[in-house]
Order: sequence, then structure tokens, then C-alpha cells
Amino acid sequence: MLMILTANCVEAKNDETFTIQQGDPLILLQPKKTAILEIDYSKLMVTDGKNHEDDIDYVTWMKMQDEDDNKWLNDWENKDKEECYKSFRDNFNKEIDDAIKLTKYGKDYKMVLTMKTINFGSAVKYSIVTGWKKGQAKGGGELEVRDLNTDELLLLIEFNDLKGEGSFKQIGRFKGIYENLCEKLNEYLEEYQKEQKKLAKKNKKKD
Repeated sequence: MLMILTANCVEAKNDETFTIQQGDPLILLQPKKTAILEIDYSKLMVTDGKNHEDDIDYVTWMKMQDEDDNKWLNDWENKDKEECYKSFRDNFNKEIDDAIKLTKYGKDYKMVLTMKTINFGSAVKYSIVTGWKKGQAKGGGELEVRDLNTDELLLLIEFNDLKGEGSFKQIGRFKGIYENLCEKLNEYLEEYQKEQKKLAKKNKKKD
């Protein structure tokens, strides 16, 4: 189902965070275009990054944190999920230069962020030397862009073991992943664009 990239598409150097599975990532660099955003957690598994036999789906994991009244799950559905949505949308619009804009009523594209794995990292620790240490999460998943009118898949990028910012709270660690995801994606696009320009010049000289 996935298309093989054409010879004109090259990976950005020295970055193993992202893997292009389909399409050209430069489709993101269209500042006059808008997109709606969806975030899919239905495939999300919580892992310790070691024994994957112990991985557990995110909803079950939340229920296990508070078995009495499902407070974690209720907080997620009532406020935390929206905070994460806003975090990714705002960071994408802020961090990625000259890119499509994520808006409530996008007219051109649909962007879907699918989270597949998250490792919430170590618990909060205290050291006399360093003080309180925040936990840092890692996440993996896919980012796809589809034509809003035809639903054609235009871009599919996979990311793995992406580190987030440290936070005392689990929801903060989630948002930290989204912050770093947007920052690193911007760096990746800049490098990718440079490589494309070099390739174009090289091909022009051959002609």
C-alpha cells in the first residue's frame, strides 16, 4: 500500500528520529494552506522500553493508576486530552517555519497524529546534590497528511523514541513529547529542504 519515494526525495542527514514512509515532507511547507488536526490514541501502548510483553494499552494503564473511581481516565477525557491537543497544535504552528497552519476549520488538509508508544520514564526523584528530578518520557507514532476533500494520503512520517521535556506530572511529559516533536520536525524539514536543493543543483549540472 505504501508508495516508494522517488529518487528526487532524500532523507535528511544524521537524523534517525523520522522515517518517511510515503510522500514528500515538503508538503508541510505551505504557509498559505490550512489543516484540521486529529490525534488518535486508540493504538497507544504504555511501555517500559524493555520487556514489551508487559506493554499495556493506555486506557487500561490509566485505570490501573486509580482503581477506585477512574479519576485518571475521567481527567483525561474531560481536560487532559484537550490540553494535549492544544499543545501539539500550538507548538506546530509556532515551531515550524513557513508551514501549513493547524486551524479549527482547515480548508485544505487533514493532519492525523497517531500515538503508538509512550514510555513515561522514571518516577520523580530527589537528590541532595541535584534537588528534585523530573521524569522524561519517550514516544513513538506516525504523522500523516491527507487531502481534506478526497482523503488521499499525501504524507506519512514515522517517528520513534522521541524524547520529551522533563515534568513532574504524566500529562506534562505527554505535552513535552509534542513540544520536542514539533521542534525536531522543524529541524528535520530544514535539513531535508537543503538536501533537496543540493540534489536539484546536482541534477541541473548533469543536464
